[in-house]
Amino acid sequence: MTMIIYFTSLLTRISKYIALLLVPFVIRYYYKRYNSILANALVIRSKNFWTDNFGLIPPPIEEPTDTLSQFLIEVGTTPHQYPLGVSWSVFGTPLVIVNSLKGIKDVLIEGQARKKGGEGPKVQRGDMIRLIQNHVFGGKSINNVVGDEWQWRRHVLLPSFQPRQLVPNLLPYVVNRAQQLLYVFGMAAQSGEAIELDSLFQDLTMDVINFYLYGRHDLNYNIIGGRTNLKASQSWLPFGINKTQWAERVYGPSRALLKDFIRDSLLMSKENQNKAKERGEKAFESVAAAAMASGKYDENNEDLVNDFLSLTFAGYDTTAHTLSFCFSKLARSPQIQEELFQQVRAVLGPPPVDPHTITPEKLAMIPMITAVYRETLRKYPAVVIIPAHVNKDTVVDGRVVPTNAEIWCNIRGLQMNPDIFPNPEIFDPSRWIRPSEAEGPLSEFDSLTVDTTEDSSRVTPQQQYNFPDLSFTLGPHACLGKNLVILELRTTIACVVNEFTCRLKEGTKIDTKIVLTTKPRYGVWTHFEKRP
Repeated sequence: MTMIIYFTSLLTRISKYIALLLVPFVIRYYYKRYNSILANALVIRSKNFWTDNFGLIPPPIEEPTDTLSQFLIEVGTTPHQYPLGVSWSVFGTPLVIVNSLKGIKDVLIEGQARKKGGEGPKVQRGDMIRLIQNHVFGGKSINNVVGDEWQWRRHVLLPSFQPRQLVPNLLPYVVNRAQQLLYVFGMAAQSGEAIELDSLFQDLTMDVINFYLYGRHDLNYNIIGGRTNLKASQSWLPFGINKTQWAERVYGPSRALLKDFIRDSLLMSKENQNKAKERGEKAFESVAAAAMASGKYDENNEDLVNDFLSLTFAGYDTTAHTLSFCFSKLARSPQIQEELFQQVRAVLGPPPVDPHTITPEKLAMIPMITAVYRETLRKYPAVVIIPAHVNKDTVVDGRVVPTNAEIWCNIRGLQMNPDIFPNPEIFDPSRWIRPSEAEGPLSEFDSLTVDTTEDSSRVTPQQQYNFPDLSFTLGPHACLGKNLVILELRTTIACVVNEFTCRLKEGTKIDTKIVLTTKPRYGVWTHFEKRP
């Protein structure tokens, strides 16, 4: 009995101490929250522990449904949560979820622009995503640095991804690689068996990004146990997010192998460039050769290795997943598939098509291709949110967002907003077809240097085609690989549709799963049939 009384008294004292320790914390929370200029803003609750309490993107745990997308769509399509809402962390820091196009453009374009007089941008890449990227890739890279460090990396890498250099250097390889894929589809058509598309498209896009980065297709994949392991190795990416001994012991070896592969590939690229120089050629053979010749990277090329590790994984899985979702929709839409086929066949002609006759000019003559992949990216954006951190008070669609706030640009929710896209659940590529060619070409590549949607902050259902490519972000941080992705999407879709029809395997369920990017949860199992 005495022991029970003792422990009861002890617990009471401990509870009092804990309460006393929490008092300053609670006072600080209420002071920060209710003295904030967002104190009266609409409060949003996600029902997710990490988001509601810490303002964090939920970790990639196994769930039966994509609850993050459901939350973002609900927030982005509810009128009273427009243009933004706030979720308050336990530290009193606001997480601002921006649900309007005007607000998103204010963040990505105006907010991230460098000001005259050397003043830094008011908004920068989100702190937490930068921390994760830094730990995952084992150091600084173009995806986790800001300011001058980001600027010089962007300056070095950007020219290789401009249409003038990228399209003529890469299109022949993409066409030939797509031809290899057609052979696989042809074998499946003969057997009548369904094949899983996402893994096949990942093989294609992995080959394309590595060929363009290093200028060779004979890279030493044996370093990491084969090409399949290069894809599988990314499984550690979302989880190796801290520098604990446990994390380094478990995930460090995978990262080390990937970096060894990149170092070896850089040496092969340098060898290629030296041979080209001996032949009197002045043009760079690869992105790697141009980057190494810039003189900006250190002698051991460690920063370059990190940059290329980042580019590899940013440049292959997002494209592969988009292709998978695209063909999943075509497979369930015979009428759209046929309309697309008619346009493709009229331009490319019947197979077999000479790869040398597939040109960017011809692909630009097939507006339905662009409409199809843009509608795919609307329904299945590669990234569902774009996080940002506020360095200095900034105006977002008429509301002031204070310094040190975190922002989520809600891409997933905005692109399902019926006020912009009527019947958003329906896959309707005609949204992206302009009423006349006089209003501008649908199929232009992006210069990646300016915003081409300056006057489209308020898009109406009558002008859905003016909606910007938010999956590639906007402004100074627009995706470097956008033109590469567009080239792969157009070429692959055209080549496949010109030769095959497709339908989903019976019982196939198409759902999304968010693991940094949007991927098909159950894969995409598809039957192909050869066209006559």
